[in-house]
Amino acid sequence: MKPIQTLLFLFAIGVLSVVMAYVTPQGGFDLGNDVRLKFASLAPDSTPVEEVQKIEDVESFLAELEAEIDSTAIKDSIRIAQLERRKRLSKIQWNNDNREVMAGLFTALAQTKATKKTKVRIMHFGDSQIEGDRITSIIRNQIQKEYGGMGAGLVPPVEAVPNAAIKQTNSENWNRFTLFGRVDTNVHHKRYGALCSFGMFTYPTDTNFTETQEAWIQFEPSRMTYSMTKRFRQVKLFYGHNSHAFITKVMVDDSTLIDSKIVPSTEGFASMNWHFDTTPKKLKFEFLAKKSPEFYAFSFEGDYGVTVDNIGLRGSSGTLFKRLDGEQLSGFMKSQPIKLIILQYGGNTVPYITTEEKAMKYARWFKSQITYLMKINPNAAFIIIGPSDMATKVDGTYMTYPYLESVRDALKAAAFETGAGYWDIYEVMGGKNSMISWVEAEKPLAGKDYIHFNSLGTRKISELFMKAFWHEKEIWEQNLNTIKKDTSNVQ
Repeated sequence: MKPIQTLLFLFAIGVLSVVMAYVTPQGGFDLGNDVRLKFASLAPDSTPVEEVQKIEDVESFLAELEAEIDSTAIKDSIRIAQLERRKRLSKIQWNNDNREVMAGLFTALAQTKATKKTKVRIMHFGDSQIEGDRITSIIRNQIQKEYGGMGAGLVPPVEAVPNAAIKQTNSENWNRFTLFGRVDTNVHHKRYGALCSFGMFTYPTDTNFTETQEAWIQFEPSRMTYSMTKRFRQVKLFYGHNSHAFITKVMVDDSTLIDSKIVPSTEGFASMNWHFDTTPKKLKFEFLAKKSPEFYAFSFEGDYGVTVDNIGLRGSSGTLFKRLDGEQLSGFMKSQPIKLIILQYGGNTVPYITTEEKAMKYARWFKSQITYLMKINPNAAFIIIGPSDMATKVDGTYMTYPYLESVRDALKAAAFETGAGYWDIYEVMGGKNSMISWVEAEKPLAGKDYIHFNSLGTRKISELFMKAFWHEKEIWEQNLNTIKKDTSNVQ
């Protein structure tokens, strides 16, 4: 093709694009099946873009949540009502104030603190907003400081992104399989475990089992986390479905071998446990097998106290739990002292919600997941955290996604209908268009994608959640004191 022909072709494409931009309606062409073709419109828009109302000073705005309302200093009754509403929405909300499920959690926490014998597990599931131990790390640190406990909790054998809770390296022959994102079609089962992923150092379709394969994983305390997260006294390995026996070797610090065993084949879900008097500087696991078992998770814990798991599932909308192998998931969860499950989802769904009905449909799916997990964990409290504010460009101006509040409302209704609590991270941030202010603050609290918190914003939102959590503890203590007082009066 001659250069002039290429130039004419590009010119024709440009002219066609300009014509399409002029004739395309503002909303684009509906192609059916929820598909819409849009072009940048050059035609004047008769509908004016709404003026974006933003928070002027984010630091002062958030500081108001920490301070008591001084009605003597604030003369404006409307302003006082606004502050009271914000404070009310910053707490964990319950249907008809029915928060009795939290009593089991705080009773178990008080017991482990008093006896230094029992354990409590808290599982924090979420999307990319929490991956790498973001948000969870502060929740874990504050609760372990109050009630005891140590360790990073559950971590996958093959990590997707570096986890600030613990440093992890491994041999290059590991394969990671997930039930979210891109699912490997060569996996013909749903045994992904509580982390919704598993690792193998041979491939599922391999048929040559004559040669022994070797693999290793090494863990080290992270410099980027809290002191109690760095320490552990127990390490558990959850594995299963190994048709061949395999060898496990465990080495600490300067490669000192502390354990070596032949693990027999098993058709089900199994675990191994190691105890340490002091936390190793390095902990290395070596595995030898002709065919790899399925490795689901390691768990780093103390001998007692609280274990808090960070389970960030990038790209997930939180509607995958019912797709997991039910027997395996139920078996694991029922074997653990789980007293609280936090589900933080909605952000990955918001950009694709274009009608109220779609928001309601998503919430119905999500409600079925809550109900399913509650059935498996009847002794656990549930707290739902919906989407934080997210901004997108509309005619060149950043503003909150059109149906974000619809998703929030539907998820809150789902939480209330199932007896779960709801923490409204959207309202805590400041509501509509607040993400813009978080990004553009003098000290930015979120990234330029207008979706994710940065490290400073992560700390701020985590502390605000913990403020709401400790408020629940105060209510439990008040109720407990009332019961004791009533009992004393009866006697």
